[in-house]
Amino acid sequence: MDPKLLGIRIRTARERVGLSQEELAVAVSKDQHAISQYENGKRKLPVTDLPAFAKVLKMPLLYFFEGDAVQRDLDTTALNEFRRLPTREAQQMVITFIRNLFDLLEPYHR
Repeated sequence: MDPKLLGIRIRTARERVGLSQEELAVAVSKDQHAISQYENGKRKLPVTDLPAFAKVLKMPLLYFFEGDAVQRDLDTTALNEFRRLPTREAQQMVITFIRNLFDLLEPYHR
């Protein structure tokens, strides 16, 4: 696992859930300096710590692995964001928007 790529994924997920480095550090029993080093690829995160990060960052464990999990990452991220919508009505609006966008873009993908 490439430490720089893992660091980017940690930072991206942390920012997505709105945590500071310090808040993440407390949640996973690390210090803020360690989180900074992980995010910058300067320190390798022990693989045994990944489940704690995944839980706190609300991401599947596969999110942290490179390569073939990329499409799954996109699908999971999209679904997680969709589930965060506050009401059923908001969800329906997003579905309608995506369908309309697809209809608009379809002629360009034939």
